[in-house]
Amino acid sequence: MQLSNVLPTLLGAALVAIGVLAAALADRIRGVRPAREPVPASRAARAPRAAIEVVEPEPTPAPKPERAIREKPKAQDGAEDVIAALVGAGYKKPIATEATWACSQAERATIEDWTRAALRRCARGGMS
Repeated sequence: MQLSNVLPTLLGAALVAIGVLAAALADRIRGVRPAREPVPASRAARAPRAAIEVVEPEPTPAPKPERAIREKPKAQDGAEDVIAALVGAGYKKPIATEATWACSQAERATIEDWTRAALRRCARGGMS
């Protein structure tokens, strides 16, 4: 046998082996497993025949809907700026949002007053 005939044969064999391994991996990912049928006593002398049974993966429960976010009151100019200032000061965004929207209308007169009132609420740790 010549070397020029051996290389294509080895390459073909390698490609076939890769294909078989890829198919086995795909079957494993899909959950396809071969199942063997019980051999009756009369056919015990013969070689058992393997049957492939497709096992459907168990349905996964639907993801829970994200926690309903309370809708904030009618958006006002500056609310996002106040929240951003509180987040920049180190408070977590949900806490900053709660403190911002918990301020009364009188505290929202100017953005500075609104920021000061929301900062006080965050510092107290409560939304009173």
